Amino acid sequence: MSARVRGLSAALTYLWLAVLLHASAFVDLAHRTRCACGDQPQTDWYLGWTPHAVFGGHSPWTTDYLLVPDGVNLMWNTLMPLPGLVFAPVTLLWGPMATHTLLAVLGFAGSAMAMWWAVGRWAPWWGARFAAGLLYGFSPYLVAQGAGHLNLELVMLPPIVLVLADELLVRQRRRAWVAGVLLALVALSQLLIAEEVLASTFVVALTGVVVLLWQRRRKVDRGRLRHAVIGLGTAAALLTATAAWPLWVQFFGRGRVTAPVQDASPYAADLLGMVAPTVHQLLGISQTSSWGVNDSENGSYLGLPLLMALCLLAWRFRSVAVVRFAAVLAAVTWVMSLGERLHVAGRAYDVPLPFDLLSQLPVLHNLAAVRLSLYVVLCAAVVLAVGLDRLHAQGWLRRHRPAAAVLALSCLLPLVPDAPYSYVDARTPSYFTTAAIRRVPAGAVAFTYPVPRYPGSAPMLWQAQSEFRYRSLGGYVISRGSGGGGTFAGRVTVWERVVGQASRGQPLDVPAQVQRRILQEMTELHVRAVLVADGRGADDVDRLVAGLLGRPADEHVGGVSAWYVTAGPAAGPLPG
Repeated sequence: MSARVRGLSAALTYLWLAVLLHASAFVDLAHRTRCACGDQPQTDWYLGWTPHAVFGGHSPWTTDYLLVPDGVNLMWNTLMPLPGLVFAPVTLLWGPMATHTLLAVLGFAGSAMAMWWAVGRWAPWWGARFAAGLLYGFSPYLVAQGAGHLNLELVMLPPIVLVLADELLVRQRRRAWVAGVLLALVALSQLLIAEEVLASTFVVALTGVVVLLWQRRRKVDRGRLRHAVIGLGTAAALLTATAAWPLWVQFFGRGRVTAPVQDASPYAADLLGMVAPTVHQLLGISQTSSWGVNDSENGSYLGLPLLMALCLLAWRFRSVAVVRFAAVLAAVTWVMSLGERLHVAGRAYDVPLPFDLLSQLPVLHNLAAVRLSLYVVLCAAVVLAVGLDRLHAQGWLRRHRPAAAVLALSCLLPLVPDAPYSYVDARTPSYFTTAAIRRVPAGAVAFTYPVPRYPGSAPMLWQAQSEFRYRSLGGYVISRGSGGGGTFAGRVTVWERVVGQASRGQPLDVPAQVQRRILQEMTELHVRAVLVADGRGADDVDRLVAGLLGRPADEHVGGVSAWYVTAGPAAGPLPG
């Protein structure tokens, strides 16, 4: 079997496994989601925003379609502009939920295939490469992040960074500037997929350079150093030039965040996380659900059999430079993933750890330490690939087939995910997906009920499905708060405060002066529509709006009561 056929077979196998993980979404790709709440609608909004902004003449990095009138600096959020633009045809034809699911499938299959390709320079045997791709692309880290964080699941590029770093620093067979250009393009792509992954890759890469210099300190000469400096300098210069626009908007533009986005210290791997299975494994335990804050962050698991096998392979082939490098880097990165303070069995102890120093640095203080588990499994995949390749070359696997099969099964079984992921119908009111929404003037401000705010972020999905027909109050997004720090609480309008009571099941008893304040707010924000979706508290909000505007809804269609405002309502002076 040729190398191309084996590569194609591996790719199809990875793709088939990834589709199986998301099988229930393919019942109705355009309308099914993991949950019409929390992070899912937020991600759908971002995936829809990039093509809308690019083709509509808006800035892709900022928006005033949320948190009216302040707007949002989207570079401080999980925007994913590159996937949003590449998958724009899918979004335009079938909507953002279809794009979300297809990207989630690509996250698994593409990451596995990237590792298959990367380890080929050290482990040519197809079986070793397949195992490495399987471990990295379907690792507990990806399975956990796949439960809710699409941006952290698209990790096809870190293995490619490893290959380019090996070329620049170790092999040096290509011209330095060529490798530098490729590295810059990969880094730019990662910036436009998930900036946090780029930042964590940078941290681990610097750590890897230190490990490499220490291990190869006797082989470093002026010529090799010059080659590396030229390549890295080229990469830095090109990345700076190409990423100048989005980074300038992020750090100097409107709505920039100048203090920590949130307290990232609880997001740390547990000391027992490597050997205690999570709820995302078929044989997982619920006691680990709160480790690393929640189950979608607890991705440090490898399993005791695999961990022991990796240690044995690392020791047996310690004379192989890449194994020695990967093993040491994995150990160092694992220590960093434990965070600022030690966590054992879900309990935090006041024991300072090395990541505490890193968390003091600007920008990097936003890193969640537990997410460095990605690079632990990346290094583990390299050790596994090279170890299996050497065992195959030595004939050990052929001579001990029964033992090898038992060992493989014992390593694989604890990692089997609790699949497939569950998907449900998003139940978007049809008003937002039909011609009815066209009665709202394009780009007008609309008061909606409910107002999008965590965890009730479903209205962000409705806005995206309406092809961003209107601008909205609220939003589950990070914006600039008091003191320059990031906040999810943004501007909260009087309208949101009032109708928020109805969404919590509280009766609406709105004093006259508050009603007048809402009317004044409508005038100030040039509101042209009030859209009240059916659901809990909708009847009370309907009565409130009818009283404010002095008339019943203009129409009730597609699960929404709609009022269309042709002129600003007359608001009296504020009381007092």
